[in-house]
Amino acid sequence: MASRGIFAVSAGYRLLSRGAAGIDDCIADVRRAVEQFARLAALRGLEAQQLASGGSSAGAHLALVAAMTAADVPTAASEPAVAAVVALNPAGLDLRTFEPDAQRRLEKQVGIDEGRLLDYSLIEFVRPGNPPMQIHHGTRDDVEPIDSVRRFRDAMVRSGNECTLLEYEDAEHGFHYPGNSQYFGDVIDTMVRFLLDRIASK
Repeated sequence: MASRGIFAVSAGYRLLSRGAAGIDDCIADVRRAVEQFARLAALRGLEAQQLASGGSSAGAHLALVAAMTAADVPTAASEPAVAAVVALNPAGLDLRTFEPDAQRRLEKQVGIDEGRLLDYSLIEFVRPGNPPMQIHHGTRDDVEPIDSVRRFRDAMVRSGNECTLLEYEDAEHGFHYPGNSQYFGDVIDTMVRFLLDRIASK
């Protein structure tokens, strides 16, 4: 990405049972990272509206939560935190599809009070004015079924937002990682074109 003219930075965040008491700690880390990267970008003469974010799997979920919600989740953000988001096989787009027992188990796993799971379901925060999004997802993803991703995409489009879903036939969760992945180069190329089209001219 840097070789294509994008100032790219990477952040870690506390993981559950490894420094994070719950998902709110993870989200807080991502929000702090976005703020820090905005300061770094400003030092290089880049404007705030040129800032994009993204991630993979849980990282994609956290990037989307930080972009679509206010600091006091579960309130939808009045303005998007970034100019664009790239989500690689994101999780947690439509948590309404989980059975009640599964919702309770997931709430315990991510350290939130019972009944709060939908506060982290991204489809609940789709509003006009959400940032442009590009989603890469495999049709055989067993973490976030492709049907959930399609519903999220459709909700975004109905609200007047730009949301492009790129489906990779028979690809599983984590299909895009380098190494054995046949998709890595295509994913990077497509991501770079999307980002340059959205932020380079701002």
